[in-house]
Order: sequence, then structure tokens, then C-alpha cells
Amino acid sequence: MLRLIDRLHGVSSVLLLLAVAAPSLAAGPVKLFALDQVALMQGPLLDAAKGNRDHLLLHDADRMLAPYLEEAGLEPKAPRYPNWESTGLGGHTAGHYLSALACTGKSLDDQECLRRVDYMVSELARCQAASGDGYVGGVPDGRRMWEQVRRGDINAQPFSLNGRWVPLYNLHKTLAGLRDAYVIAGNGQAKQVLIDLVDWCEALVSDLSDEQVQQVLVTEHGGVNEVFADVAEITGEARYLKLAERFSHRTLLDPLASGVDQLDGMHANTQVPKVIGFERIAGLDGPARMHDAADFFWRTVAHRRSIAFGGNSVSEHFPSSSRSLDYITSREGPETCNTYNMLRLSEELFKANPRAEYADFYERAVYNHILSARHPRHGGYVYFTPARPRHYRVYSRPEESFWCCVGTGMESHGRYGAFLYAHDDDGLYVNLFAPSSVEWEAKGVRLTQQTTFPDGGVSTLKIAVDTPTRFALRVRRPWWARGEAFQILVNGAAHDVAAEPTSYATIEREWRHGDEVEVRLPMAITLEPLMNREEYAAVLYGPIVLAAVTGREDLDGVVAGEGRMDHVASGALRPLDEAPMLIGERDELSDRIARTEAPDLEFTIAGAVRPDKFTDLRLVPFYRVHDARYMLYWRTATPAEYERVLAENRAAEAQRMALDRITIDRVAPGEQQSEVEHGYRGENTSTGIWRDRRYRHADGWFSYTLDTRGERDIALRLTYFGSDRRHFDILAGGELLEEVRLEAPEPDRFLQRDYPIPADRLDAIEGDALTVRFEAKPGSMAGGIFEVRLIKKPTE
Repeated sequence: MLRLIDRLHGVSSVLLLLAVAAPSLAAGPVKLFALDQVALMQGPLLDAAKGNRDHLLLHDADRMLAPYLEEAGLEPKAPRYPNWESTGLGGHTAGHYLSALACTGKSLDDQECLRRVDYMVSELARCQAASGDGYVGGVPDGRRMWEQVRRGDINAQPFSLNGRWVPLYNLHKTLAGLRDAYVIAGNGQAKQVLIDLVDWCEALVSDLSDEQVQQVLVTEHGGVNEVFADVAEITGEARYLKLAERFSHRTLLDPLASGVDQLDGMHANTQVPKVIGFERIAGLDGPARMHDAADFFWRTVAHRRSIAFGGNSVSEHFPSSSRSLDYITSREGPETCNTYNMLRLSEELFKANPRAEYADFYERAVYNHILSARHPRHGGYVYFTPARPRHYRVYSRPEESFWCCVGTGMESHGRYGAFLYAHDDDGLYVNLFAPSSVEWEAKGVRLTQQTTFPDGGVSTLKIAVDTPTRFALRVRRPWWARGEAFQILVNGAAHDVAAEPTSYATIEREWRHGDEVEVRLPMAITLEPLMNREEYAAVLYGPIVLAAVTGREDLDGVVAGEGRMDHVASGALRPLDEAPMLIGERDELSDRIARTEAPDLEFTIAGAVRPDKFTDLRLVPFYRVHDARYMLYWRTATPAEYERVLAENRAAEAQRMALDRITIDRVAPGEQQSEVEHGYRGENTSTGIWRDRRYRHADGWFSYTLDTRGERDIALRLTYFGSDRRHFDILAGGELLEEVRLEAPEPDRFLQRDYPIPADRLDAIEGDALTVRFEAKPGSMAGGIFEVRLIKKPTE
């Protein structure tokens, strides 16, 4: 029989009719409301959504589309944008932009956003028609590269495919943008462009074996499997679900499905979109092990690998438990893209099994990371959020910065309504506390939520119905709402709450027009330790992470330019041993933090901060801190420990700061942004992880180009593992610098070697760009190299 789908990917208002022959594509027992069924009201989420809408409308759609027209052989109507759009990822932002316009247009009922969706889709259709075979994309010189892949000529590295920078990842943004243009914005033309492009993808790998497809998937490829599954639901054709399964990366899937965590050192945001695809496939009657993999991944990342504000990763990679301190020492904290994708994964898992823990994580991540990662005035987006004490964040510059987190940032602030509410056949879920309303059209119910959360701890739910209607109202009792102070009142009378924290309190009754439910949410100060490093802790008020501004000086590059790595807060680090500390018995420290009489959240810390110059610090929600150096994580100690801890910190920090002062440039082998920024090239080379650190080695060669910054008295400092036996040459500026013979010089430990670079070699290079190349000798390997630094030559 015919089956109507009224929900796709949590945010669709389009009814999709599946054919009689369609497979059973069950979407799960719980559905999220379409964005145009949820209205945000005055509060921090609506402020961010409106500000983001204004930012979106600053962009020129024709500049976004320029890479597509160029690749289709058509004349662009405007020059392409700079930054990543002109350095190998042309077109990746346009896909995000389509999704952002669709989400914002429906969420805010903004007709200009929806008009731009229609225009962009028509232009993409024109490019597709010019291509003649269904392809539409902005991958530079993509035709030649895709033809190589089609023939089975595959050279896949983690962040390149046949010499192009993550082309499948790039293509995924176009696929997802077209899907959202159809499913969310209701643009019918986008459906056909999407299906034709997916048909092209299917043809691309039709002559490849499954093993060859898995070889292609070594390269970061976004969530292509998710979109293929979506197209299976849109069309009712099972072949697209098979395609989605073919494009599911078994190297990640198999251990996760078996409950094995092998994420240490992996590039974090490469993995999360794949897992969203696993869950989408499972939700459409795909293999159950895909759901097992997705749920295990979510629990591992959300509970064991995320820090207080919901983010994860250091320098884009999952650190091992032994390297948790990297969150404190690094200037490259959690990446905003990761959290965007973890929220979307949470939505998919919630639809299959509406557990309150998904909503607990969602609330933490939205209010502390996503909301904080957009500048409230100029609208710039944040890539890395350092947790390092007294460091700061960098924001994108409108019309110049086009990073991945600019793309997901465009979308995030248009999606706030996606998870506020959900429903099954006979119940309405209230997942988050935010001023808003929802229309449950099937039941003839309108619910309006009035709250000043997080400044206030009460939320009032008002019911409007045409006729008395029976249904279950399920209100989340969050993890932080503990004790008897959590209360629910129905029309002023106390309702017996049997729910424990991290569950739903259910009120089932016949509801009448004008009924009110008051939810009292007790919020208290807690100190949350950093995983595996309990001496560091973040301060939370309920789910809200509090931060202290320590200064607004030396914010170098706080608004980024178009440089490849301008998203990193590269200004001076402040010594960790001079940072504020919380001193007191650990079970009493939270009692020292008191709310002031200010209407918005603000707290003082009484008698617990050292050194004394920081005693007047105020704690405020992190999402309200911008253009500042800040404290997120605090070193804690008892009074008896203070002097010892201070001395230990001073010694360790002296070494770190000394290295930072002499470092001119640095490459982290195996890390995407670091390698791309430094012009990585290579043949017969690969990366791996050893002792929680990434390395690169080669049977052939690999090279990086470093910036000497005009320095002339410099050396190349390399990090090896002392058990290795390797024979290779190091070339600098095209000439031999050193013939290296490693004969297990210092077994079972990492070691460093410095190689002075002659001044005449530096005089011969062009500008400040020094290319360093590592070439294996016959029968041996070059590397492994765990770190590459250019340093000012030590005086000793």
C-alpha cells in the first residue's frame, strides 16, 4: 500500500510519497517537528538566529556558485570567494549555504532566504545540464580526477584523493545542500538535481569492487552515506540504500559495531558524519549493527571524550586518555564542526530511542559551544575553542574566511528549533528549555513555552487546543535538576514526579485550552573535572559552563583574514603557572561561588582564587564571553598542596614556554590542517599512531614547506621514536641537509634531533618558504616523523 513520509532528517515539512514497490524505510518511533512548526521567541536562541540570518544575506550567491560554473565550462557571474574556496575546496561553502538558507528561511519564515535557495538550485541545475551526465560540483579540475577514480586508478590519502583536497567531502556538501533545499525548503527542482547527482555517484563506482570503494573511503568523505540513505527514503528505491552501505567505511564501522573504541588519535570530524550515515541506514531497515556502531560511538564520544562545553578533539583529533592535558596546554581546542555533527547524530539516535541522555548532551552542546561560537555583533564564526587558561578564540571575517566551521556555523544557528520538541503517536516531548512554541498539527495542539532560562530556573508551558485532547506531555528532567526542588505544577497544583534526573516526567491527561504546566528547575554550582585529569575542573551552573574574563589584550588575529591557518589563535600564550587557581577543599569549592544580584547570570568567587590579583574575577556564561582571554578550566588544589603544585607547574611551563618562544614554524605530521597549510606532498607514504602520537613515514618520500619568517640562524628539529631503524635523506631547499641513520638510538622513548640549516641555503630560497623533504634510501623508510619544527638555533 502507499505510505506517506512526513519526516526526513528531523526537519522536513514536505510530504514524500513512496511507490508501492518501496522497501520498508521506517524512520523510528519518535519524530522531530519541522522547523516551520517551531517558533523561537525572544531569547538567546532567537537573537543568534536573527543575527545569523543577517550574516547569511551579506553573502553573494553568485560568488558561492562560481566554482560550479567554472567546472561546468560556464562563465561565472562573479569572482569566487578567497580562502578555502580558492585553495582547493571550491564549492564546499555553497552546499552549507544552501542548507543554512533552507533552515533559516523555514525557521524564521524569511522569504529572501528561500528566494536565494530557489536561485541557487536553478543555477546548479544549469551547471548539471552543461555537464550532461548528472555531475555538478566545484572540485578543482574534478573531471579528470573523477575519471581516474572511475577507472580504478585510486591514490587515497586521509585528506587527499588523487591529489585533490578531500573531493568527496566537498561533494557531500553539495549533496546535503540539495537535499535540504528539497526536504526543508520544499524546492521541487532540487529533488531531481539531487537524484541525478546521486545516480552519477552510483555510476562512478559501478565498475569498482567493494574493496576499491573502501580504498576511496580512506580519504575524508563527509557523510555521503547519509545522503544516499536519504535519497532512498525520498524515492523509495532500495538501490540507493545499497549505495549508502557501499559508502560506509568498514574500518570505522566494524570495531564500533563490536563495541571497540579505536578512536585514539583519529581525525574527529572525519568520523562523526560517517556515523550519522550509519544511523540513517539502520533507521531505514539497514543492518542493526550500524545502529549498534552509532550508539556506541555516541556514548564513547559524549561521555568519555567530550569536555564541559560539549566539544571534543585537540587540533582536530581525538586525544587518548593519557593526553587529556592537551586540552589545557593547546591553543587548538575542540572544533565547532564536531559539535554540529554530534548534535545531528544525537537527533538521529533520539528518533530511534528517545533517551533523555541525548537531550542532556544536546542542551550542553547548544548552550555552551554552538551558541558561543558566533560573534553577536559582526557574526563571525569560531573554528577552535581553546580550553587553555587565559587564551582566546578567533572569529571568521565576513566575505574572507571560508573554513569548514564557517559552513557548519551558517547552518547551526538556523537549526535551533530542530530538537526543542518531538512527538510520537500519543505524546509530546519537551526536550529543551527555551522561549518558543510548537504546532502539533495532527493533534490540534499548540504549546507555548515561556522561560528566561538560563538566567531563570522556571519554564511555563501553556496549552492551546480546539477541543479537549488526551495526550502524554513528557518533560525532560535534566541531569542537573536534582533533589526535591525539581517540581512540576499543573494549573497550580503539584504533580507527583516519579522521574529521576536524565529521564522524562510524564503527565498524561485530557488537556483543555488554557492549561498551564510550571516546571521548576533547580540550578546549582558544580565543579566538573576534566576527564582523566581531575586536578582541572570547569565551573557549571546547571548545564551552563561559566567563564571568567582575564583580559582583552594581545588578541592577535581575533578577527581572521583569508590565510589558510588564520582560524588559529596564534597570539602569545600566557604561562599556565601564572593562571588563576581555585584553592580549597575540593568538596567545598562550589560553596565559595555565589550569584550576584545582577539580573543576568554573574557569580563571585569568595576567598578561593590565587594569586590575589585575580580575586575580583566574575563568572558569567561562556556563551556571553567574546573578544577576550578567559578561564574555562581551573587548576584546583587544597591549601596544603598549593605551593608544591605551583612549583611543579612553574617547572613544566618553563619548558613549554621556552619551546614556544624559539619555534618559528611547526608541522604536525598526519594532521590535516597542519599538513595542508604546509604544502604537504608525497609518494608511497602513510600516517599512523604510535604511543598516542601521530607520525608520517614513507617508502618513497614526503615534503612540507615551512615559513622561516625571515630568520636566518635556524635549525630543523625532528621528533623520532627511539626504537626505529631507518635510513633516509633530509633535503632542505632542494639540497641534502643530512643523511639519517636511525639504529634504535634510544629504545622505547621519543627523542629529538636538531639539524642546523646553513645560512647560504636560506639565502637561495624564494622568500621565506623552505621546503623540507624526507626521502627513503633503498630498502628502508623515511621517518617516522612525529613532529617537524623550525626553531631559532639554540645558543648552547
